[in-house]
Amino acid sequence: MRNLTTFLLFGVIFVSTISAQNSVVPIVYGETLLGGAHNGKWVTAEQTERQFKDKTEFKLIGFTEIELGVFVGTKAERGVCENARITFAKLDGEAEDNDEQNLMLGTFADWDPLPRIPKKIALSNKANHKIVADFLKTNGISITKINITQAFRIDLESDGKDEIIITGIYLKKAKKGEEIAADGQQSAGDYSFILLRKTVKGKPQNILIEGDFYTSKLLRSGEYPMPSVREIAAIADLNGDGKMEFVLREIYYEGNRTAVFEIKNGKLVKVLESECSV
Repeated sequence: MRNLTTFLLFGVIFVSTISAQNSVVPIVYGETLLGGAHNGKWVTAEQTERQFKDKTEFKLIGFTEIELGVFVGTKAERGVCENARITFAKLDGEAEDNDEQNLMLGTFADWDPLPRIPKKIALSNKANHKIVADFLKTNGISITKINITQAFRIDLESDGKDEIIITGIYLKKAKKGEEIAADGQQSAGDYSFILLRKTVKGKPQNILIEGDFYTSKLLRSGEYPMPSVREIAAIADLNGDGKMEFVLREIYYEGNRTAVFEIKNGKLVKVLESECSV
């Protein structure tokens, strides 16, 4: 079995415990309890915490496969995150480092978390570069470097129509090795975003999930947020409704955030979230 910290950069872990079939299935990211799922519905982190049992078993699931191997989780004192914290060990009792970029779900969930497999799209794909260039223009940026960091094709809604998820970031003055430029170092044309491209009534539409766009007008105002680094951490069916959700990971100055999104009635909805301060 591959080590938990090296198996994958982004992944899904399945959590199991001795529990009745109607119990809430916990969803954990890194060491943070995001919430849970029950009969296809979402359950808050507070409600899930009340039902969480120590010595819970875990299986790791990536974007494309289930990883064999069992880990156990125990509720711990709260850390820098607002939600409950879960620590982990191997089934044999050996301590195990849980990389912060792992998602977890109860193994007693009676559904397939990967009913469809996300397909990676080459970052150099010309069609996606044009999509991003046109998208940036609608957000006030016409001259910049196109830098796509992730691109996936996946049928999220199980309707036979693929969606495309694209992440991108460009910070002109960010120093080599730094993900975020220093305060006051944003330049016109800088950006960071996650974009969902979806077919609506037969026509493709760009839906901004989240983003920062640094236009000349914004910079002249002197009032603008620090940029965030955003990425898709996982894509899976987390509540058993046959549709697939995606997990957004955001890293910003002095903190980070994790959020789960689904498409409901054709609209993008945030269903779970946790924020952590450094």
